[in-house]
Amino acid sequence: MHCHGFLRRQIALAAIGSLAVFGTADARTARKPKVPVVATLATEDVAQVELRDRMPAHWVVVNDVVFTHILDGRAYVVDADKGEYLGMVPGGHSHIGVQFTPDGSTMLMPGTFFSRGSRGDRTDVITWFALKDLMPGAEVVIPPKRMQSLPLLSAIPLTDDGRFMLIYNFTPEQTMTVVDVAAKSVVGEFETPGCALAHMTGPRSFMMQCADGSLQSGALDEGGKITLGATTPPLFEREDPATDKPVRVAPSRWLFITFSGAVLEVDNGSGTPVAGTRWKLTAAGEEAWRPGGLQPYAFHAPSNRLYVLMHEGGPGTHKHPGTEIWVFDASTRQRVARLPIETPSTAIAISNDADPLLYTTLFGSGTLVVRKPADASVVRKVEGLGADLTLIQVPPVTAAPGAGQ
Repeated sequence: MHCHGFLRRQIALAAIGSLAVFGTADARTARKPKVPVVATLATEDVAQVELRDRMPAHWVVVNDVVFTHILDGRAYVVDADKGEYLGMVPGGHSHIGVQFTPDGSTMLMPGTFFSRGSRGDRTDVITWFALKDLMPGAEVVIPPKRMQSLPLLSAIPLTDDGRFMLIYNFTPEQTMTVVDVAAKSVVGEFETPGCALAHMTGPRSFMMQCADGSLQSGALDEGGKITLGATTPPLFEREDPATDKPVRVAPSRWLFITFSGAVLEVDNGSGTPVAGTRWKLTAAGEEAWRPGGLQPYAFHAPSNRLYVLMHEGGPGTHKHPGTEIWVFDASTRQRVARLPIETPSTAIAISNDADPLLYTTLFGSGTLVVRKPADASVVRKVEGLGADLTLIQVPPVTAAPGAGQ
C-alpha cells in the first residue's frame, strides 16, 4: 500500500510538471509578437527653399528669447502680407536680436554659446546670415563680454553706413567692442566708463546714456577707433529717469522718454548732444497712464507718427503690457488717436513704407498680430511662432523697392 501510494504521488507530480511545461510553451507561443508590416516609401528629395535677395517692407523679424530654454534663442522671418512663417535663424544664449545691412540682404546676429551647452567655455560670435537662404556664413569671434539682458537693439548697433558693428559689454566694466563688418574682424575694445548703449546719430556718430542721467557723444574714425566726446549735464530726474528704449525720429535726433511718460528730444548732429523741447505723453487727469512693455514705441517716418503702448499703472509697471495704442504727431507733440486693443501687447513696430502695417505681440503668446495703423484693427494673426517673443524688427527703409510684391 505504501509503495503504491508513493508511485501514485510520483505519477501525479510528473503529470503536473508536464502540464506546466506544455502550458509555458503554449503561453510563449501565444505571446510571440507579430512581425510588423513595413511600408516601402518612395525616396523624397529635400530641396532648399530660397527667399528674396532683399527684405521687403512687409517682412518682419520676430525675436524669441525662449526663457524656458534660454540657450536656444531664435529669430523668425515672417511675411506679414501673407501671414506666413518663412524661416528661422538660431540666436544662442540670451538672444537679443539682429541687425540688417543697409541694403537689407544680410542679417548680423551676435550670439553666445557654451562648450557644454549650459556651462563650460564661453564663446561670443557675430554670424552673418544671408536672407536668401537663412544659412550661416561668415563668423567673427568677439570678446566673451557682451551684455546679457532683455533685448536692447542699442546694445548691438550697426553704424548707419554699415561699416562697423558695436557690441556693448558689461562685466560690470563698461566697454564697446567694435567689429569691422567689411573686413570681418575685431577692431578693438574701448572703454565707456559710466555710460551704456549706443544710439546712432549719423554715419559714424552716436550717443550713450550715462548713470547720472547725462548723455555722452562718441564717434568712430575710418579705422573703427572710438573717440568719446562731449557730455551733457544730467537731463533727467533720479526719481523719473529715461528708459533705455529711446526712439529715433531723424538721423541725429532721438526722443528719450521717462518711466512716467515725459519726453525730451535730443539732437547730436553737431557732435555735441543738445537738449530740445520737453513734453509729456499724458494730459491732465491721465497721470495713471504709463508707457510699458519690452518694445513700447514705434515711429513711422513718412507720417511723422509715434505709436506708444500705454497702460494704467503706477511706478514699477514699466514692463506691463499696453492695453491701448496712443498715436502722436511728433511735429506738434499732440496726441491724434487713442486706440484700444483687444489683446494686451508688450511690443509694437510699424513698417517704414507709405502704406504701412502695424505689428504687436504679447510676451508668452507666440502670436504676431498684424494691424491697420489707422484704427489698430486686426488684419491677420500669425500664430505658433515661439515661446517668448520680444522685439519685432522691420527692415531698413532702403531695403526693398517694390515692397510687399
